[in-house]
Amino acid sequence: MLMRCAVAESGGAGKAVKILHIEDNPDNRRLVLRLLAAEGYEVLEAEDGLEGIDKAVRENPDLILLDIGLPRFDGYEAAAALRAFPSLATTLVVALTAYTNPGDRERILTAGCNGYIPKPIDVDRFPGQVAEFLRGKREHVEPAEQGGYLRELNQRLVQRLFKKIQELEKANRDVTARSAQLESLHRIGEQITSQLSLVTLAGELLPSLAPRLGFADLEVSLVDSDTGRLVTWPAPGPPKPAPAKEAEGRLLEVPLAIQGRVTGRLRARVVSPDLSAADAEQILRIVASQVAVAAENARLYEGLRRQMDELRAMQAQLVQSAKLAAIGELAANVAHEINNPMTSILGYATLLLDENVESGTRTDYLKTIQSEALRIRETVRALLDFSRQRDFTKERVDVTQAVKDTLALVRRHATLSNIAIQETYDPELPLIDVDVPQCKQVFLNLITNALDAMPHGGTLTVAAAREGELVRVDFGDTGAGIPAPNLGKIFDPFFTTKPAVKGTGLGLSVSLGIIQSHGGTIDVKSEVGKGSLFSIKLPIPTTPPTFT
Repeated sequence: MLMRCAVAESGGAGKAVKILHIEDNPDNRRLVLRLLAAEGYEVLEAEDGLEGIDKAVRENPDLILLDIGLPRFDGYEAAAALRAFPSLATTLVVALTAYTNPGDRERILTAGCNGYIPKPIDVDRFPGQVAEFLRGKREHVEPAEQGGYLRELNQRLVQRLFKKIQELEKANRDVTARSAQLESLHRIGEQITSQLSLVTLAGELLPSLAPRLGFADLEVSLVDSDTGRLVTWPAPGPPKPAPAKEAEGRLLEVPLAIQGRVTGRLRARVVSPDLSAADAEQILRIVASQVAVAAENARLYEGLRRQMDELRAMQAQLVQSAKLAAIGELAANVAHEINNPMTSILGYATLLLDENVESGTRTDYLKTIQSEALRIRETVRALLDFSRQRDFTKERVDVTQAVKDTLALVRRHATLSNIAIQETYDPELPLIDVDVPQCKQVFLNLITNALDAMPHGGTLTVAAAREGELVRVDFGDTGAGIPAPNLGKIFDPFFTTKPAVKGTGLGLSVSLGIIQSHGGTIDVKSEVGKGSLFSIKLPIPTTPPTFT
């Protein structure tokens, strides 16, 4: 620090005498500055030996006033270091010291000082003492006496160097330990933030991690969004016996927060003797930030899971609604499928009441009644199986049979509507994994749509074949076709061009959802006036079937 620049009388005309004062005590620096500045000297200051050496090299002062009792790098070491620089080899160095022990003067001079001024300084004499050294005063130690002091000084420097090495080794160990601790915290953080269950996080993961962090336990409490109260996760069990006094440790508590919003708190009992209060709190805050993220993720995941459950339930209800709507549209055909065999059963049962019927004829009547009753049973069973709400269950089947079973429900309707059905099935078609009732529902939706598109008759084309690693099922009609503006909307929920009494607008939307849940697709090609072709593509399984 430059305080004043002046020309000293003893330094010759035009030459500013520059004095560097190296002193750790600010009161002493102020006193020396006041005394020397009053004499016209330029005074520089340094607070310790290292800073003093740096300033001496840069400023090249005429005189260095050096305090011996400096921290970190004392006056003896500073004097020896100053003399190691060629530019400072002849610089005047005067020690300021309160040492009065025997040999202090010799040690100071042997270290490289040109003399010394005792402390506390005499304010009346001090400027004159400084001027004496500037005019050429020098003190010396006889060469014969220097040997012992040099050995002592060297030994002192070696001890200081050894101490510095030990300090550096300790610092290196501390850095290594802190690096390992940070790496461990990083791994722990990954474990915490990846956990999506609050019960597992608070009840299993954190208790298992606590010893690695130096804690006896970790307790998570979260703010309930409805009541605003703190809720401990997991819920506390029966009270445990109080720990021994010496094992209790220090209790720490830090808040849990997300984007500045407090969401709870994290408590820990510190039991590791190696953890300082500051380190323990820092570690707990790091863990708390990770727990806050994990808790928020768990909350969002739980909400998403509930929404997905609700969505699945709604989808199941939607599928069932569409299924019942399809059955409703087929009600007349179903009634006919039952009424025809029922007429036969009632007729032959009436004839059997006639006691004159021959035994052979009676047997024929009974066989007819049995056959028609089985026909009714199969029709009812098919309807019940189709309409029943059940969980999504895949099984490995021949999709051709599912198509044929579905066509059986609409053949009479097709016949009455003057619609011919052309079927083409690949006999080598591989088995695929599907939920049969759901796929039958899709087939029925597409078939009834095709029939409705041909109110004045036409041809329904049904085909099943392999296409690469897929099974393709086609349903084509020769109806009116779908206008281009409507083609991109037909799979939208509630979109329909049918009259209100015939369609809900759910059939194609539900069908698409069912096929997509099987990993498949539905494609459509249509041309107005020529008809439409709907193609279902389902993946062929790559693993062999499992048998239970």
